[in-house]
Amino acid sequence: MDLNELDFENVGSWPALYRGVFIALVCAIFAGAFYYYVTIPQIEQLKSVEVKEQKLKDEFKVKAALSSNLEAYQAQLVEINVIFEGLINKLPNRKEIASLLDDISFIGSDNGLQIKSINWGAKKDTGELSVEVPISIQVVGTYDQLGDFAADIAALPRIVILDNLRLSKGKGDQLTLNVIAKTYRYKGESK
Repeated sequence: MDLNELDFENVGSWPALYRGVFIALVCAIFAGAFYYYVTIPQIEQLKSVEVKEQKLKDEFKVKAALSSNLEAYQAQLVEINVIFEGLINKLPNRKEIASLLDDISFIGSDNGLQIKSINWGAKKDTGELSVEVPISIQVVGTYDQLGDFAADIAALPRIVILDNLRLSKGKGDQLTLNVIAKTYRYKGESK
């Protein structure tokens, strides 16, 4: 029988070889369509789930490592809080800032300096934790007296930073020191 003589309306009457080839061809088309429309999307979904699984495993490893050190981190946090509180306590509160002018005047006169002026500067917001409080100071004295003055300011129990130092020559061995003493007040203080 010739291929042109095959009747597609009556496949059952075809010779066994042609029926076998036709059935194999139809099965191959169905298998290809099933693979393309069902299996390939499932393989892609499997790959994306495997990638997600790997990310979750990596996150789990990181979190497991963190949680295994939780006690050490908690101890470190307590230590950091103690250090932070200590630093906050070194910042002058509102009452101490008010008395800071007296302390600076006392230190200047105690070191034999002639105080020309001490003035508050404009307060400046330095961020979410503190406010900068500048004090403009002008004193006259010898080099040694100015050095002792700076050392005594640095030895105050509160944080005071000497900034913008300008020395100018005066009469004899006298020098004039213009300086900005900066201190910081913690914004979160309740006092």
